[in-house]
Amino acid sequence: MRRGALMLGAWGLWVGAWVITLWIWGEALVPLVVFGAAAAGAALAAGYMVIAGGPDDPPRTLTESSPGPPVAAAGVVLAANGLAFGLWLVLIGAELVAFGIGLAIAESRRARAR
Repeated sequence: MRRGALMLGAWGLWVGAWVITLWIWGEALVPLVVFGAAAAGAALAAGYMVIAGGPDDPPRTLTESSPGPPVAAAGVVLAANGLAFGLWLVLIGAELVAFGIGLAIAESRRARAR
């Protein structure tokens, strides 16, 4: 239950940061109130989950994980966003794709050598 409370609390903090941003630069009252209520609700729910307890979290079973594919996927996302925001973001995304593919190749070579 701790992981769930942590994620809900982190979400509440994230929305709370947006509330502060809206409070400083925003002019409309309704989004400020709605986001503020969402942040407060998430924080209260996370606090309740911590206090109420519940069953323990199951152990995580990630024995082998590879950083290559997620890095390459993040590069593809950045490159796709670069189509809208400019060549500089396409180039950063292409670098990440190349780095992720390189990580995956190096990892497969290490696995084959064992």
